[in-house]
Amino acid sequence: MAEIAGLEAEGYVVLPGVLSAEQLAAAGRHADDLLGGVGWSDNDFDGRRTRRVYSLLSRAGAFEPLLTHPEVHRLVTARLGQAYQFGMLFLSAVDPGQGSQAPHFDAGVYPLPREIEAETNVIWALDDFTVDNGATLIAPGSHRWPAERRPRPDELVPAVMPAGSALVYSGRLWHAAGHNRAETTRRALICEHVLPWLRPADNHILATGFDQLRSLSPELRRLAGVAPASDYLGFVGGQDPEQWLLSH
Repeated sequence: MAEIAGLEAEGYVVLPGVLSAEQLAAAGRHADDLLGGVGWSDNDFDGRRTRRVYSLLSRAGAFEPLLTHPEVHRLVTARLGQAYQFGMLFLSAVDPGQGSQAPHFDAGVYPLPREIEAETNVIWALDDFTVDNGATLIAPGSHRWPAERRPRPDELVPAVMPAGSALVYSGRLWHAAGHNRAETTRRALICEHVLPWLRPADNHILATGFDQLRSLSPELRRLAGVAPASDYLGFVGGQDPEQWLLSH
């Protein structure tokens, strides 16, 4: 399909307006509830005028349709295969005055060759992404660059998209949050998907807790890491972890 071809060729694809008006409104209300009282990050990379909320699986709420969206997971499966798990998962609010983030690629946390597609990620736009409010900057095709190459400023272009859209991109794609010169906050839900044999950036099992994991849908439990990567990778006491969790 065209989206898969675009993802392979350019390293990203935008799925415009894939959320219904009701899903977007509910996700926006949930985001505001979670962001209430949250302060700005304490370092330059995360953003000193950016608020982040982690440990979302224990309070997924209206985010669940985004976390399990079939269009996104069709693309992720095309890149990673049927078995994968969540990596980093967080809500971001880029407030007015936040400068541009340092360019990076998400899979850089893993000591793997550049040609390995270890993760395929998604940024959900909970507000319109515009040039003025700091739309994510991307370097098209940079997922194919050699390890030593870095993007020049003129190679980074804003991923402009309306609220309710999804930017699906390779973990090898160079990108950065843009400079918010507007007077309004830009909110986004960021969800990484990584190969099942990698350690995810977030420890979802500990952050969520066994009782809360049992209350999640089987699909969310699988994506949280409650699933074996293979017959002898990820079992608990000789059992499938899903069976073990539900029996204890």
